[in-house]
Amino acid sequence: MTDSAIVSRRTIGAGCVLLLLLLGPLFVCMPLNSDTALFDLQAERVLQGGVLYRDIVEPNLPGVVWIHLAVRPLVGWSSEAIRAVDLLIFAGIIFLAMRMLRGHRAGALFAFSATMFYLCCNEWCHCQRDTWMLLPAVSALLLRLRSGTVEPRRLQFAVLEGSLWGCAFWIKPHVAVPALIVIAVDTMLRQNRSGVIKDIAAVIAGGILAALPGIWWLIDSGAWPHFWEMMLEWNPEYLEAGRERQSPERWWMMIYRFHPWWIVHIVAVPLAWQAIRVAITVRDNIACDRTVSLVAAIYAGWLLQALILQHAMDYIHAPPIVLGLLLISSWPWQLDMAPRRVATGVFLCLALLAAPILNLQRLAMWPGCWSEGSSMPIRATLAHGTFPAWQQLSKVVDYLREQRVKDGELTCLNVHSVHVFRELRVQPATRYWCTLILQDLFKHRAAGIDAAVRRNTSRFIVTESLESGLTNDDSPNDFPWNRPVVFEAGTYKIHATNVLQPGPEDGQPLPIRSSDSDVQTELPNPTLPRTAIHDDVSSKSI
Repeated sequence: MTDSAIVSRRTIGAGCVLLLLLLGPLFVCMPLNSDTALFDLQAERVLQGGVLYRDIVEPNLPGVVWIHLAVRPLVGWSSEAIRAVDLLIFAGIIFLAMRMLRGHRAGALFAFSATMFYLCCNEWCHCQRDTWMLLPAVSALLLRLRSGTVEPRRLQFAVLEGSLWGCAFWIKPHVAVPALIVIAVDTMLRQNRSGVIKDIAAVIAGGILAALPGIWWLIDSGAWPHFWEMMLEWNPEYLEAGRERQSPERWWMMIYRFHPWWIVHIVAVPLAWQAIRVAITVRDNIACDRTVSLVAAIYAGWLLQALILQHAMDYIHAPPIVLGLLLISSWPWQLDMAPRRVATGVFLCLALLAAPILNLQRLAMWPGCWSEGSSMPIRATLAHGTFPAWQQLSKVVDYLREQRVKDGELTCLNVHSVHVFRELRVQPATRYWCTLILQDLFKHRAAGIDAAVRRNTSRFIVTESLESGLTNDDSPNDFPWNRPVVFEAGTYKIHATNVLQPGPEDGQPLPIRSSDSDVQTELPNPTLPRTAIHDDVSSKSI
């Protein structure tokens, strides 16, 4: 290794350390997304003796819930803990991916660019299934690359590879697409194909072995029949609802949020096409770089399933960018080093300038992240999305905590209000953790969901007007908006489903309280029109 290469690698390594020191505390203290809050809620329900799918709805495979079940009792239930775990998982992905790269400088540059991308993403990209399943998938790819193309590999390694793909499948079945493309491309590259059938059979056997513990858990926990009910009877409507959500506007907004990282695909897609074409058409193995071909295969497969089978959601499209960076880093470039350095430097500078996390308001939270942790004000500042409004949501949580809300006494109407359950560490009144989104995804079951909420919610329902698409002058008069409001914080309202429910201490009816005022009044007659209840209560948009 030349002195200039050593200096370059050390410079990039120092940049990685600086990046982690600067953005690591901000990353750990960013708020959780609503999906992660739901995974926590589901895991805690199971730990309390509940049955997944029966006692709390989950339309997907249970792999991510298993991860929370394994991790949360060890690291605790704070948002900082699970985000630190997420960072460790991503570090594992980077470490394994770097072992596929030949040059130390290429590995260091990949680590820097991929880490910068992930740390600068919005909170919806973190602690998600798509990124977490990348860890076993990259492990499986690396294991395949360790075997040669001349002699058949040992079957135990093929079985282990299949088990890794199987673990990723439990997290999200879409991983089957890149797995199949990787196996197909590698089969074309093998000089001796006499053992290919045995190898593929061993990989399939490994996948079956990975399936068995999960099947046993589903049967032993009592979730097996409810799992199949969800997969066969609920999921077709769930998938159809997902396809209806596709729109040019959603794609455009996602491209805007990923700016300028979408440029990675402009470079990586032609490289993947060339690498796979050569692997399929050229019979001279010397002309093929097997590492590049298989990295191109997993990138192309992942990008295809993300574009064709999934939605325009940021967390779905973050892993393809990481794999695109890996492909670009592994490519045997023939360009001179000087223009490559200029192009890379310009792109990374542009990415840093465009990174939302690097604005001054968020950077100013760095000392507070060390002293306060992920407090509500810090979450509100570091959040990238509109929902939830953390400052107002914290007031809702504080009020409900004062009322000593217990398991089964609370319903949340809107999806982002699922954080209320996580913050209070209570379970929802029904298996429907948030009602509007589930009624939207499962339209034929909307009436049953509404009936269950009406029948089982014993104390409070939390609503939020912006998510519900409402204004102060445009609110329905049916349930739950026609129930008396006992607390308001911005666009959040807490409705009392039983106005005769006594207060926690004085035995008096619950008062109406607004977070904008210290004034409290007795609940009016619940038969009065809703507008009469709210004449003296202010509401402000967030």
